[in-house]
Amino acid sequence: MGNDFSEDVRGDRGWTGWWVQRIAWFAEAGDILVLPVRPDVAFLEYVTSLTGLSPADLTVVVPPVHPGSEGTLSPARLADPQFVEALTEAVGGREVTHLSGLWPDAAVARLARTIGVTSAMPGHGFVDQAGGVMVNSKSAFRTIAGGVGVPLPDGAVCTGKQAAEDAIRRLLPGGPVVVKHDYLSGGRGNEILTLGEPFRPIGARRVITVTDPADVRAWLDERWEWVTASGRGRPVVERYVRDSSAFFSEFLVQEDGVRLLGDGELLSAPYAVGQIMPAQGLEPEVLDQIVEGGRCLAAALQGLGYRGVLCPDAIVTPERDVLFTEFNGRVTGSTHIYGCIGGRVVGEGFGKDRLILERVWPEGCAVGSFTAARTAVEAAGLAYDPDSRTGVVFTNAFDHTNGVMYCVVAENLDAAWACDRELKALFSR
Repeated sequence: MGNDFSEDVRGDRGWTGWWVQRIAWFAEAGDILVLPVRPDVAFLEYVTSLTGLSPADLTVVVPPVHPGSEGTLSPARLADPQFVEALTEAVGGREVTHLSGLWPDAAVARLARTIGVTSAMPGHGFVDQAGGVMVNSKSAFRTIAGGVGVPLPDGAVCTGKQAAEDAIRRLLPGGPVVVKHDYLSGGRGNEILTLGEPFRPIGARRVITVTDPADVRAWLDERWEWVTASGRGRPVVERYVRDSSAFFSEFLVQEDGVRLLGDGELLSAPYAVGQIMPAQGLEPEVLDQIVEGGRCLAAALQGLGYRGVLCPDAIVTPERDVLFTEFNGRVTGSTHIYGCIGGRVVGEGFGKDRLILERVWPEGCAVGSFTAARTAVEAAGLAYDPDSRTGVVFTNAFDHTNGVMYCVVAENLDAAWACDRELKALFSR
């Protein structure tokens, strides 16, 4: 199921028709992919050429469009009788052995019940009762992290405007404070308050200087509707540690335990601009803290009944302290890159003699289509070469606003950044 965020937590949906097509990286022969839009044929052909399949090996089902949900798999579209009939016909007499969504939405659980395959959906009971909302909530993360004892930045989950004001005023004398939207991602839900001079934000929208308590209250009055998602979420207030680096560890939470899938560094300027996988240059003991703290969080959610991918994020401070900042209970923007491109395309050398630098489309660059991007990269000799196991891999379908997301497979970071600079020059306006 190529779905995006649940409409229970975010209203900015509908732009993700290109983004969810990354589900093609996970596909095996005979799979049925449910997408909100017809897939970019050029992208699907490209992915299957690298994974050893053909587009003919896959069945794509697109539900009828409902007004306002053209680019997303809304609950109404997933419950549409025409869609249910088409999906049932696509399954035919075969046994369904696995059903899941990129995001653990209760609407997917309801569909599983409708077509009689709840046993094929790991953690169905948890997702059916809106568990996806909990495992993608920054406030729920702090509650669970506090309970199991993983290290956190000083802060609080705020159940009201006064609680938020009290937390901000308590923390501000010690340095900048970040206020986080419960559900937005990539740093777009964060704003920083400081008593000092403004500075360049990393992982946040902006930095606001406040000089007295009235400024804090004024900011909250202005931004409360936004930061609470019109009352759907509980904002988080916490210490913002400047000059920190961000990392993730990702786990598969299953009935019989928790398995580490991968790790990497998260790059922001100020929003998410890329990743390095696996993480490079960390002291072994620091990486161990990131992984073991993540494992502790995954084990806690396993005990609650969650099944699927869990990605805890952490920062490493200049003093080399590890502090956890959130978790994401979904197939993330990292999973297909280290798991499929790294594990399946690059092969067992990934993480040993090859690493991956993932990048969003650079500012100031332009391309007209997926085919145009692929043709240009191949003509420049930058495309991924299975023999050398190096080069550029396009990770997603074409987005008319942002071009094509991509990654660079290389022997080391210097080589990866050099290739990235060549790519940027190739597409500069």
